[in-house]
Amino acid sequence: MVADVKSPGAPHKARILIADDSRIVRASLTQHIRDRFEIREVTDGESAWQAILLDATIRVVITDLTMPKVDGFELLTRVRSSKVQRIRDLPMIVISGEDEAAERERAAAMGATDFIQKGADAAELVSRLEVLVKLSATREALQESQASLESARTIDPDTELLAPQFFDKQLEKLVSYARRSLTDVAVICVRVEMSVPYADAWGAENEQRAKLVGRAVAASIRLEDLGTRSDRLEYCVATQSTGLSGVLRFAARLRKVLENAEAAGPGVEVWTCIGVSTLSEELRRGGDELRSMAQKRARLAQTNRTRRIILGSAEGVAASAFERADEGSMDVGLALALIRAGRAPEVVPHLQRLLEQISPLLKLVRQQRELQASPSEEKRNDDVQGVSRQVDR
Repeated sequence: MVADVKSPGAPHKARILIADDSRIVRASLTQHIRDRFEIREVTDGESAWQAILLDATIRVVITDLTMPKVDGFELLTRVRSSKVQRIRDLPMIVISGEDEAAERERAAAMGATDFIQKGADAAELVSRLEVLVKLSATREALQESQASLESARTIDPDTELLAPQFFDKQLEKLVSYARRSLTDVAVICVRVEMSVPYADAWGAENEQRAKLVGRAVAASIRLEDLGTRSDRLEYCVATQSTGLSGVLRFAARLRKVLENAEAAGPGVEVWTCIGVSTLSEELRRGGDELRSMAQKRARLAQTNRTRRIILGSAEGVAASAFERADEGSMDVGLALALIRAGRAPEVVPHLQRLLEQISPLLKLVRQQRELQASPSEEKRNDDVQGVSRQVDR
């Protein structure tokens, strides 16, 4: 129940939750602080937990350790392990007796903010509560300020790509414009794998490599295109589409840039798995649905270990265009890297294309061998002629 009700025009009072199964203790605390704070009382830990979950106006909790249903220790555990930052940071004052030193130590280890003894002095209690209320208000203001700054930031300085929230907003505008102008929008999702030592441990070096890949993506798209880093090693690009074949060529070009250059830093080999979604597949889709579908298809490509650019229902229609676009994404350097990594089956479908690429090199090798062989042949002929002349003489 709420023991203090504000009258119209009264100044705002911070709300304090008192959790104790003793009516006498609750009444004593309420009498001390009701002039300065708004009070909410509960008689057990479970009710206290439900109040904390549902009432975002609670600024401080005063709790006993021995309560029915859920005791104070369990309540502390729930609060400090909450995934909600507002709850996790909530100041928790524990009521304890003079002979409960072990319980206080345990509560302190579990995250208790402060302790008061039963029958505490009113002035001291009010003073502590005011300090904690101000601390809580300051923390909330700081969190709101940080959230505002994050939402206002449009460019990620590490990758030079759009922040995900701004990407989604701009993509929604692009989709809206496409519907009005009867054009198409495509979202290309690229999931990246890197051949680096200790790839399972995500450390500062791998994070830096991921940022470098993001910069390579940013440098590869046009000013009118949208790009963002949507996950640790996932990047999304949105573009106005003039046809599926053009989107496939764009996706293949992104793959070639990321795989054939030192996009992730010197000596780091990169492989890409790509999914594509288009507005023309389903005109009722919004921007977030387009992005989610492209991400789902890129994950499917990664799971299936395929070099194919995964499309939707239009995949069969554009098979020949896909093959032409995807063929250009495999070169000799990438083929050798895949073979070294034990992924030779992915190279087999491209052998004819690779042979065409290296045919000038093979021709040059043959020419050099012929040139190297020519002097020895002439020397052999000279020796034979010299012997013949000696015999004639």
